[in-house]
Amino acid sequence: MNSLIRKTLAIALCAWAVTASADNGVWTKRNTARNAIPAVKDGTPITRLSTADTPVRVAAQRNAVRSEAGTAREGFVTVISEDFNKMTSGADGAPDLNTVITGTDETIYHDYVQTYGWAGIDVYQAGGSCYLADSQTSLLMTPALDLSANGGDFTLCVTFRAETEPCKFYLISGSGSTAIDGAYINATTQWSYAEIPLEGGLPQTFIQFYGSAPLYIDDITVIQTKEEEAPTAINAPGSVSATDISESAFTANWSAVTGATGYLLDVFSYGQDNAKTYLLTDKAVEGTSYEVSGLEPGQTYFFSVQATDGTLTSEESQQCIVREASGSVGTPTALEATEVSDEGFRANWSSAENAAWYTLFTCSYHQMEQDGTFEVENETFDKIKDGTTEKPLYNDPAQTLDEYTTHPNWEGSTTIRAEGMIGLRNYYSVMGIYSMLYSPIYMTQTASASGKITVRIKAMHDNMCSDATMIGVACVDADNQESNVEWQQAVITDRMSEYEFVFDAYSNYYLAIAFNDENNIDYGTSGTVWIDGISISQEMSAGDIFSRMHSCDVVFGGTSFYVSTPDRGNDIYSYFVQATTNGPDGNIDSDYSNEIYVQGSTDGIDAAENSGKVSVSGADGHITVTLDKAAGISVYTTSGTAVASTEGKVGANGISLPCGMYIVKAAGTVTKVIVR
Repeated sequence: MNSLIRKTLAIALCAWAVTASADNGVWTKRNTARNAIPAVKDGTPITRLSTADTPVRVAAQRNAVRSEAGTAREGFVTVISEDFNKMTSGADGAPDLNTVITGTDETIYHDYVQTYGWAGIDVYQAGGSCYLADSQTSLLMTPALDLSANGGDFTLCVTFRAETEPCKFYLISGSGSTAIDGAYINATTQWSYAEIPLEGGLPQTFIQFYGSAPLYIDDITVIQTKEEEAPTAINAPGSVSATDISESAFTANWSAVTGATGYLLDVFSYGQDNAKTYLLTDKAVEGTSYEVSGLEPGQTYFFSVQATDGTLTSEESQQCIVREASGSVGTPTALEATEVSDEGFRANWSSAENAAWYTLFTCSYHQMEQDGTFEVENETFDKIKDGTTEKPLYNDPAQTLDEYTTHPNWEGSTTIRAEGMIGLRNYYSVMGIYSMLYSPIYMTQTASASGKITVRIKAMHDNMCSDATMIGVACVDADNQESNVEWQQAVITDRMSEYEFVFDAYSNYYLAIAFNDENNIDYGTSGTVWIDGISISQEMSAGDIFSRMHSCDVVFGGTSFYVSTPDRGNDIYSYFVQATTNGPDGNIDSDYSNEIYVQGSTDGIDAAENSGKVSVSGADGHITVTLDKAAGISVYTTSGTAVASTEGKVGANGISLPCGMYIVKAAGTVTKVIVR
C-alpha cells in the first residue's frame, strides 16, 4: 500500500528542515539529468582527452560508417551495443517529433531499444537513429553498466552527426553523483565514427551524450579488453519479451549476456497458491529467441531465462507474461475467507475481466490492553544472505524489499545490499534519483494522539564518505504528505553504532531514511551508508488499535490464496485484492476490492448455549449481529471484560460501541470483530 501513496515523495523529501538551504546544493532536486554532473567548459574536456586525441573518421555515407562501427573486435568484450534500429519512425534529416518514446521517469520504452534501461530527455526517432532535438535540454543516457573489469578502462564507439554547425558532441561517464571521465568531439553535418578510450569504470556506470546543437546518434557500443582471469559469475539476461503470441505458440526473446555461450529457457503456468506447472524446463537455446509451441488455449503462461557459459549459470531473469495486451481490467470482489484457523486462512475473491494476476493485501490489527510502549518494528535485515561490503549487490533502482524484510512494504530507491545490511548509495543521482529507504505505513486508531515515536537505527558509513556524513530520518504523515516534513539528522561514523530519533505521533505514518555529506556540493556522496537494523516503538494507550500490512502476495494462478498467520494471538486480519493486466503501454491496475475481515476462533470466552446461524460485522461506531432465531448476545473486550449484553431478535441487531476490538458471543458462535 505504501507505493500507491508515496511514489511522488522521493524528491519531495530531499530537503533538510534543519540545516539545508536553497543555495548550498544539499538535498535539492536537479531540473534535468545533465545538470547533475559538472559542466564541461567550452574547449576543455573533463579529463585528459582532447579533440586531437579522438580518432574520428568521416564517411561519405551513413551506411558505410555503420558498417565500420559494427566490425567485430578480437580480444574485446562487448558490454552493450545499441543500433537504434527499433526507432523506425521518421528519417535522417526528418525526425519524428510527434511520438513520445519515454515514460514519466524518462526511461525509453523497450519498444525502441534493444536493451531496456536507456533514458532520455527530448529524444526522438529518426529512421533507425536517435535524435537529440534541443541543445539545452536533450540528453541520452545508457543503462547502468558494469565497467569495473579491466581496471575500469573501456572504449566507447559511436556514430553521430550534427544537424547544424558548429557543434560539440559531449560524452561523459559517471557513477552516482560523481563524474568519472569524458570528452567532446567537434561534430559536423556528415556521419562520423569515433572510438574514445575512457577510464575509471565502476559497477554502476552511466554514459551521457548531448550536444551544443541538435544531434543524430547511432550505433553506440561499449567494449573492454578481455580479462584472462576466469569469471566467477555470469549475469542474467536483463530484458525479456514475448512476441508473435497466439493461442498455441509465442516467441520468447531476451537480451544477450556478455560471455554467454547459450541460454536455459523455462516456460510455465501457475496453479493454486502459485504452484508452477512447467511446459519447458532448462531448454537449451543458442541464440536470444525461441519459438515455443504446444500452449493450452486460454491458459496464461510465463517464461524466464538463464545465461550460461558452459560452466557458470546465471540467476533467472525477470519472468515475462505471455499474453496479449489488454486496454482495461475489471475490479475483483473479495469473498469470505475459508479454512480459517489460528494458523491462517484462505482468502477468496471473484475473477476480474482481463486480469493477468492479482495482488492480495492482508492487514493485521492489534489492540492495546493497557497503556505502554508498543514495538512497531524490529527489522534486522537478517534475511539478506548475499553480498559483502566490498562487493555489494545492487537492488533495482526502485524496489519493494519484501524478500529481505520480516514484514512487507519496505521500499528502496537505489539501494544496495550486503549480508545482513541494506546500503544507501546514490548510484542513480545523475538522473535526479537519490538513495532512500521507506518503511511500511503504520496506522493507529487511538484515543490519545500524544504518544511519541522512537526510532533507533544501527548504521555506519564506508571510507568513501567524509566525517561530515549524516543519516537523516523523517516521520511522514501518510494522510497529508503535502505538509512540511521534519527531517532529523545525526552525524555518523565508520563504526556501526546506534542513533536515536524521536517524533510526535501521527495516526498514519511511515519513515523515510536517507543520508547527506556536507563536504559534498552534490546531493549525498559517492560513498555508502550501511544500515544493520531499524527498531520503531510507539507510546500507546489502552484500547488503541495498531494496524499494519501483514503480507502482500502476488497471485498468478486462481482466485484464492492461503495466508499464514503463525503469530495471530489476539490479532484479527482483513484483506482486499487488486487485479492487474499487461496493457499496451505498461501494466494497468484495477481499483481495490471491498475489504473482508477474517473472524477467527477465540480463547477465554465460553461458547454460547444456544445454537443457530449468526453473522457478525463491524462498522463505524457499532457492530451488527444477524440471527436466524432469537438468542442472547454478549460482547467482551479481548481481555474478557463484558461491555454489552442484550436479547437479540431475529434479523439484524445493532450495538453501539467505541472503536476497538471485541469478542461477540451469540447463538453458539464466538467471533472477534473490529469497530472502526
